[in-house]
Amino acid sequence: MNIDNLKSELLDIRIFCGRHFPFIIIPLSYARIIISKQIPTVGVNQKGHIIINPTWWSTLNTEFKRFVIVHECLHNVLCHPFRAHQFNPQLYNICSDGKVNYAIVEANIQGITYHNNDLITLNSLTILTKLHIADLQKMSTEEITKTLENNQDTNRQKNSLNNLHQTLDGFGDDLLRGDFEGEILQEGEPILNSSSVEGLEVAWRGVCEKAKTFAKQAGVLPASFERLICEVLEVKPPWQTVLRFGLQGSFVCDSSFAYPNRRNTDLPGQAGCLGTVWCLVDTSGSIKQDLLKVFLGIAKHEARQASLRVVAWDTNAYEVLRAERPCEVARKIVSKMKGGGGTICLPVLQKVYKLMSPNDAIIVLTDGDIYDVEKEETKDQFHKIANKARFCLIGYTHKPVHAPGFKSVFIKL
Repeated sequence: MNIDNLKSELLDIRIFCGRHFPFIIIPLSYARIIISKQIPTVGVNQKGHIIINPTWWSTLNTEFKRFVIVHECLHNVLCHPFRAHQFNPQLYNICSDGKVNYAIVEANIQGITYHNNDLITLNSLTILTKLHIADLQKMSTEEITKTLENNQDTNRQKNSLNNLHQTLDGFGDDLLRGDFEGEILQEGEPILNSSSVEGLEVAWRGVCEKAKTFAKQAGVLPASFERLICEVLEVKPPWQTVLRFGLQGSFVCDSSFAYPNRRNTDLPGQAGCLGTVWCLVDTSGSIKQDLLKVFLGIAKHEARQASLRVVAWDTNAYEVLRAERPCEVARKIVSKMKGGGGTICLPVLQKVYKLMSPNDAIIVLTDGDIYDVEKEETKDQFHKIANKARFCLIGYTHKPVHAPGFKSVFIKL
């Protein structure tokens, strides 16, 4: 293929995006683009370079070429090549493609076409994860990937992934590893030439911020892309940090002149913190043994600073198990945990609301597959507990749970 023709086509795509999709202008202008036959189709590597096979490219029509460039630029600007290194490469690629393609389809940009049968979107991921599209939209790419990693141990899940991967004809393998030799079609910006993955991710986050500002000024930024951008620009602390600082703020601390203040000897020091942490552990049939160990590990950690109350629940709320010291968790709690049924949270919420004191801390630990979480009576109970408690948190491992007044965090196992 003639390189001058490809450069001309790239210019036409940039002009098209300037008119219909300005968010892509800056990422497309900043990226290094390489023409190489070392890959079958197209992709982006861990340096943020876009690599195109010219033979494959020549078989595409104009509208699909636009889709390809928009797709790969979004991978870059959303930092997918740099965020993928901690996960199964194939699964992360599938999940990131699903998020990107669904956003493009939802934006309904005129002049862009794609092969519907070969396109991974969130609709494809609903089959693999058994979650609704509304849930997948709220989850980050990492959360969806972790869900697939947790579920792929079944033969049926592996077959579904393999069948999906075979239908992509190479286009789904576009998060590449390593360097590629070829002719440089576009040099790209020097600021994106960092030698480290961390440096490149920071640089591309800056590009994402610029692209968002430019698109906002142009007045064209589809809502589907704003959700994706939040994954990159909104920094979420690890769930352990959210839990630790939330509980520290919930404890009522006594002070006494018998203990010196670390900062000022004229002031009383901290004598101790009084608090009760209610840990509501989902022990339904969907909770595996290793997951239960993680839940109880959290409870054991927090028992060092507070009086711990653990309530196991499935469709019923079981007895309140108490532990005042970490050494009591294994002896008084683990051996008495009950469960194995369905997952209905209203009974345990009603029970704890009656027993808890004002300003207690409430932690709900679950995989997220709760039958009645969207019912009005359950939402009202969540709200009542949140008004009474000082700190409320839901930690989920599979399906997002959003309850009135509760912080919601994804627990990565």
